[in-house]
Amino acid sequence: MSPTRSGVGEAMALDYFDKLAEVAVKEAIQQQLASGKRPSGRTVPPDARQILRLKGRGRVNELDAEKRVRQAIERLKERKEIRAPITPNADWGLVDHTPEPTDKA
Repeated sequence: MSPTRSGVGEAMALDYFDKLAEVAVKEAIQQQLASGKRPSGRTVPPDARQILRLKGRGRVNELDAEKRVRQAIERLKERKEIRAPITPNADWGLVDHTPEPTDKA
C-alpha cells in the first residue's frame, strides 16, 4: 500500500507507530532520570526520536520520528501521563497513575 491511500492495515500501522512514539517519550524520560540527567524540553525529544527510530527498525525516518514524537508528547500531556512544561529547561517527568486499591469484601 502506498502512504497516500488509506486502508484498514495502514490505519493500524500508523496507530502502532504513534503508540511506539508514546512509549519512546516515556522511555526517554525514564532513561534520563535513571542516568542522573534532568529530562527537559531540550533533552527528551531528541532521545525519544532516537529510541523511536531504533524500535521502528528502519521503518521510521528522522522527519517522521520528529513529527510523531511531537504529537506523542502533546497526547501524553493532554492525558496527564507526563509533566512537560513549555519552557525548554523546566524538568519533565512521568505522572504516576497508580489506581487506588478498592476493598471488595
